[in-house]
Amino acid sequence: MIALLRHSSYIAARSLRHSWKRSALLAIVLGVSLGLPVALTTLLAQASTDMRARAAVSPLLLGARGSEADLVFGTLFFAAQPARGLAIRDLARVEAESLATTIPIAVGATARKTPVVGTTIDYFAATAQTARGRMFATIGECVVGANAARALGGVNPGDRFFTDPASLSDLAGVFPLELTVTGVLAPTQSPDDDAIFVDLRTMWTIRGLGHRHDEPAQSATPGAVIGTVATASGDHKIAGEALPIARAAAEGVASDFHFHGSTDDFPIDGAIVRPVDAKAQAILLGRFTGTDERLQLMRPDLFTERVLERIFGVGRVLGAVAGAIALLVALVATSTFALSIRLRADELALMRRLGASRGRVAVFLATEAAILLGGALAITAACTVVAPLLAPLVMRVAAG
Repeated sequence: MIALLRHSSYIAARSLRHSWKRSALLAIVLGVSLGLPVALTTLLAQASTDMRARAAVSPLLLGARGSEADLVFGTLFFAAQPARGLAIRDLARVEAESLATTIPIAVGATARKTPVVGTTIDYFAATAQTARGRMFATIGECVVGANAARALGGVNPGDRFFTDPASLSDLAGVFPLELTVTGVLAPTQSPDDDAIFVDLRTMWTIRGLGHRHDEPAQSATPGAVIGTVATASGDHKIAGEALPIARAAAEGVASDFHFHGSTDDFPIDGAIVRPVDAKAQAILLGRFTGTDERLQLMRPDLFTERVLERIFGVGRVLGAVAGAIALLVALVATSTFALSIRLRADELALMRRLGASRGRVAVFLATEAAILLGGALAITAACTVVAPLLAPLVMRVAAG
């Protein structure tokens, strides 16, 4: 029996090799059609796992009233821009009475097309991340996610790069700010891997709310001084728009660095809210239910379940369609193989005349079919393995 199988395998392999184009086409079409519904199911399962894990980072999210999708995908996935209107002073509304702690999030900036996220050190304690090097400490410092570090050309602590300009056509827009890498985050299999993290003061500086420059009286740039005002302490120069603003990285915070206005009024895009217990969470949710409320406090886990329900609804329809197509392709492949047997009638008759019994010919054909099916199943397995790697793409599509 072993010899029969060995001989049949040899002849079947030779036959498939002789008509390799037909054999490869059958295996690929059958493998992809069988793998598509399986891969779709695996992909959606992995995407749902990733989305639920990310939503678990934040029991509640605070933001300006607007789209819940923008708030969730902006503050947790860094893939959208939440509605404007949230400021630092608004965090006191949820931190009052020690009901919760907050972690502010500011998004919208990029560096070499990689998202830059402004936050505090508490964010990394909440997401349980570690870093190679150290965390950011001053304005202009950043830590880089594992994937972002590779995308930026393999940056390491000590490297420097500039943020992207807000608009190349806006002459009055925000100029790039040079960032210094102080650490590279360990991989977390989350959106953190694809982001650059800075502190809030750095993000506000990127947005043009803070800067440093030479003293107007010491600047040699024409137009840097537009006048003089007399005060009790002496004459003071009035700076003009031509006064150069420093955008290069500095060691520590320069003594002449300053913000214009109170930082309590400075904008953020959202905040992760971590209530102390379930009672505190219920109290906080009740505080943001008024019709004239300008802020919203929401549970990202409930939003995620609604999104996944819609995705899986579409996925079930696509899966049914893919299953029907797979069945149809399997029938076509079977018919094609049966037709090829009839077209090879002379070849099979020659085998009979050479002494092969009907059983041996049947074993040969079954072996050939088994090899084709094995190749198709290998392609199906490859589709199943690759599918989970596309889960981040599903989240980006869901984020719009």
